[in-house]
Amino acid sequence: MSRIGRALLGVALTMAGVAGPAGAARADDVAACGVVYQASRYTGGFTAAITVLNIGTETIRGWTFLFPLDTSATIVDIWNADLLSARSGVVTTHDQGWNAVVQPGGSIHIGFRADGTSAAPTRFTVNDLPCQVVS
Repeated sequence: MSRIGRALLGVALTMAGVAGPAGAARADDVAACGVVYQASRYTGGFTAAITVLNIGTETIRGWTFLFPLDTSATIVDIWNADLLSARSGVVTTHDQGWNAVVQPGGSIHIGFRADGTSAAPTRFTVNDLPCQVVS
């Protein structure tokens, strides 16, 4: 089974309440994705545009995307992803069905508007696999 497949299995097991090591990101995992994060600030808040690139060799079929966000920021609108949680400083999003499949070399475009402030995130994961920040 591919690493993406193992990660998806790990997410499914975790969601079912039977967490196992298959879904956990490890230090020796090679980045499965690249992320470009661009924020624009305005009085009282900011917007962010996120591009997630599939730089791996496997097709992603369904995704969960996580990144940290300062707890002083509150997401008030999000597009191209379903917001599952933004508690404890970690934002968890999921595909919307129509954008669940991402071929190698393909990308996902997510955006959100938030009240408050936050530093640009430096850690991202797709299906519990690490992403590299791309400038």
